[in-house]
Amino acid sequence: MTDYNLDFKNKTIIVACSAGPDSLALVDMLKNWPLKLIVAHFDHQIRQDSYLETELLEQYCKQNDLPLYVKKWENNQNKTEAAARKARYSFLLALAKEKQADYLLTAHHGDDYLENIILKLIRSGDPAEMSSLQAVGQMEGVKLVRPLLYYSKSELTKYLLDKHLAFITDETNLTNENLRNRIRHQLIPLLKEENPAILKNGRTFGQKMMAYQGVIQRTFSAIKLEQVAGSLRIKKSLLASYTDAEKALFWEWQIWQYYNERVHLEKWQSGIFRILEYQDYVYLFKGQPKFVEKSSIKLNQPFIFQGRKYVITNQVLPQANLIGSFLAQKGNLKVGSAISGSKLPLKNGHHAKSKKFFAQAAIPNILRPAILCLYQNETIVFIEDVYKNQKCANDFIKYYVFLVN
Repeated sequence: MTDYNLDFKNKTIIVACSAGPDSLALVDMLKNWPLKLIVAHFDHQIRQDSYLETELLEQYCKQNDLPLYVKKWENNQNKTEAAARKARYSFLLALAKEKQADYLLTAHHGDDYLENIILKLIRSGDPAEMSSLQAVGQMEGVKLVRPLLYYSKSELTKYLLDKHLAFITDETNLTNENLRNRIRHQLIPLLKEENPAILKNGRTFGQKMMAYQGVIQRTFSAIKLEQVAGSLRIKKSLLASYTDAEKALFWEWQIWQYYNERVHLEKWQSGIFRILEYQDYVYLFKGQPKFVEKSSIKLNQPFIFQGRKYVITNQVLPQANLIGSFLAQKGNLKVGSAISGSKLPLKNGHHAKSKKFFAQAAIPNILRPAILCLYQNETIVFIEDVYKNQKCANDFIKYYVFLVN
């Protein structure tokens, strides 16, 4: 594993093995290394003869003195590829954590890598997904390694045949019912005929896409965005030199980082995610905030507003995020969205409409219902990032507004 800068010596390694030629070859390659090797098999029970895989692995592991852990998929009514993958990795990750494994290995090879690139190209064309099958990565804190990406399917099969080792071919992989199999059986052979080095080129493409993604991440991470009421905003000037395509890439990346969703420009136009220019800012937000009616809250007791948890206190909380403070009478507080046309008290005894303060804070109309607003005796005493009570009296006390996890 020197190519990946990994040291397996004396490490605990779990190999996900299906009894197929790829994973069985991986186990056999590692069996004599100076490490603690554990074989893990997930029986999907989709085929009636799937028990044969377990029997073959039990025989192989017994002959080679290797520990084998088998899990059957009991609740497999949802027989989709995605559901099977989720259940399989749930078992593998749980076992890796239980055994405190240093690495979890899967037997994805060069053909899988090329299939994945073509599959992503057909389904989304998103460059960020083209390199999703990485040689070294992490999943739920477990180090995940795919050491066979430089091998072809035929090379791994030949390895087992030369050693006269039995393996099982999954018959479901021989049909053309799903897209991946059609790519595997119909498209990949044609590509190999056109260029026998196509697997190598696929790896080169994936590696360069990973490098490009690294540059993008470092570039975009250096641009700091503000979080305002569940939205993101940035000064227009920071994106002034970007082309429209570069701006689209920037916002797609921010959505992935902030909302953990992969989107394309057309989704913004459908209203799921919206980008809005207002004054000197560009805003990104999801959906459209709804107006929240006033409701009473209690001091020192957390409450939820627009999906965020707050607490109002008369003292500083070291572990919480202070978002503001204000002076007001001792008494009941209510929380809700700012009512359109509300008038806010000023120091000079006059009043100004709330929209003036929202405009000064560069908050667009559509986002104003999402801004935390506190009332006392029907008078607004605090608006997050926008306003705090300007009146003062001897009997006023200080309130702190915290955002809590």
